[in-house]
Amino acid sequence: MRVARAALAKSGTVTLELALAGVPMVAAYKVSMIEYLFAGRAIRKRLPSVILTNLLLGENVVPEFLQHHCTAENLAAALVPLLGDTPERKRQVDAFARLDAILEIGSRAPADRAADIVLDVVARASKTLKKIVRP
Repeated sequence: MRVARAALAKSGTVTLELALAGVPMVAAYKVSMIEYLFAGRAIRKRLPSVILTNLLLGENVVPEFLQHHCTAENLAAALVPLLGDTPERKRQVDAFARLDAILEIGSRAPADRAADIVLDVVARASKTLKKIVRP
């Protein structure tokens, strides 16, 4: 991974692996219509991103294309700028450099720290949703 110039990744832990390796990326994810109807829409409404790296960074640094947005045209348009020395590439590389501190690399297991951060994001999203649902 460390020698890759950029990557097209499936949403999941690989986005964190690529980010820790400093590889700019675009994430894509498409599930069956039934999965999307039952889980995907609910998750998407509660979380600002489904990309682990974005959740850990607290901002949408990695472009994500889900379901009907996951097209060859959209993926190529987002990936091509990452191949050159562009602001898009620099933004991702700079953000990924913060991950060691966020994950407290060397002080505790990164998976434990990542789980804590994701649980915190989900808890905050749940509180926000409850405020919206309960007038």
